[in-house]
Amino acid sequence: MGRTAPDANGAVAQIAAGSLPLYFRRRLEDFPRHHGYLRAAPERIAHWRQRLASLGPGLKVGLSWVGGALKTRRALRSIGLPQLSPVLRSPGAHFVSLQYTRCEADIDAFTRDSGIAIHHWPEAIADYDETAALVSALDLVISVTTSIVHLAGALGKPAWILVPTVAEWRYLRSGCSMPWYPSVRLHRQAVLGDWVPVVEEIRSALCALVERTARPGT
Repeated sequence: MGRTAPDANGAVAQIAAGSLPLYFRRRLEDFPRHHGYLRAAPERIAHWRQRLASLGPGLKVGLSWVGGALKTRRALRSIGLPQLSPVLRSPGAHFVSLQYTRCEADIDAFTRDSGIAIHHWPEAIADYDETAALVSALDLVISVTTSIVHLAGALGKPAWILVPTVAEWRYLRSGCSMPWYPSVRLHRQAVLGDWVPVVEEIRSALCALVERTARPGT
């Protein structure tokens, strides 16, 4: 499906959008602090909040564990559900799939073997407006480096990201913050292919968050 390019006769220069940070985001101070710059439809957020509330008390956590296209090093930035089981066994949390690749068989096999439920609602993934509304209704997102990171960050939703040793430039080379998105926290892999320390770090952080939110007045 093609389209006609806009008339550029009046342009005096051109630049690829991906090259703009070279000129306008040269230092950390150049990144504006924000609480999200996208907003999902309020009525759809309310719909998903009601759906999430039906799961019972506890944190509602979105989950994405497989990267996108094969050509973007999917294997290096993905993790199996069994590897995530220490996180998924955390009491006081319900997990909802944000996975946009075919994942039903993986979820069914994991639930059968572990007894841990991961809720997957295809209608929330088929339409990105619905995905944005669901993410907005969640308490937290836990994800590998994939498009859900950018959606959560743009919505200002807290997100904890499993970052491989060799990551895309947007995740920088070190540090736990992502200057594009103040709500995103990075958990970096130290050894190629070894997610165990990262999973334990996230499990510990999630248990602490559950404990804090369970206190009266929080």
